[in-house]
Amino acid sequence: MNLTSSYSAKSSWLSLRKLALTMAVSAVAMLGYANGANAAYGNVTKESLVDPSILKIDEIKFLGEKVDYDFVLQDESGADFKLGSMIGKPLVLAFSYYTCDGACSVINKNLAETLKGVERWKIGQDYNVLTVSFDQNDTPATLVDFMEKSGFSGGQLPSGWKMTTMREKENIEKLTGSMGFKFFWSPRDALFLHPNVYIMLSPKGRVTRYLYGGTITPTDMELAITKAMGEKIAAANVIDFVVGACYSYNYKDGKYTINIPLFVAAGGLIFGLLLIAGSFSYMKFRRVKHEI
Repeated sequence: MNLTSSYSAKSSWLSLRKLALTMAVSAVAMLGYANGANAAYGNVTKESLVDPSILKIDEIKFLGEKVDYDFVLQDESGADFKLGSMIGKPLVLAFSYYTCDGACSVINKNLAETLKGVERWKIGQDYNVLTVSFDQNDTPATLVDFMEKSGFSGGQLPSGWKMTTMREKENIEKLTGSMGFKFFWSPRDALFLHPNVYIMLSPKGRVTRYLYGGTITPTDMELAITKAMGEKIAAANVIDFVVGACYSYNYKDGKYTINIPLFVAAGGLIFGLLLIAGSFSYMKFRRVKHEI
């Protein structure tokens, strides 16, 4: 291989690599924009598409953590009971707020439908379900209204499922924070931003799994309950994260919608990485060819 061809090949390789890196950096920047530009506290897009990135749970930090049994909850009748009374068997925990017009009633309805498909385990017998409000303004009265909106006519919950408020409002953030659940008030839209997630606790009260609302199946729930029984911890898989990230809840339409900017950014990032790999393979092939 002569000096001219070697220089030409090197220049082509550098040009390709520069182009690929530029595209990859641009994709990362776009991804960051899609994840954060319009998702700051109190700054929701005109279409009210809430980006889930600011609400992401640090699973590595909180998986395996044990919750405090002594938190005092109140049911729809105003009766007190401790969180610890719901533990001793797997517990599916959902945080909601009861004046919500959108996602909160949806995730509780979806949970009820999902649990109907869990055949191996019976609610109230093998596991419990608990919905807790993170809004300090919620009362047993707003709770009763929420139960109606969530499809529990006459306030009739399945045996083993309780919907509650916190008696000591100052303990709300202590409970949510102990599981990595974050929520923010948006003054402009007059609503809370929060993740749509079910948190699985083991019989010993340890966090064993996060299941993201809108993406789970009865099989997912059944497996999560089974693992919780054995005190087995499992992080959300890649599919859970991708699907959860690609869908945002549209408060205007009252449904989940695809996060288009995230798809575009991810596509650009993947293309950039493929271009780097392809150009590397091409230059390696040319080098071997010239050596021959």
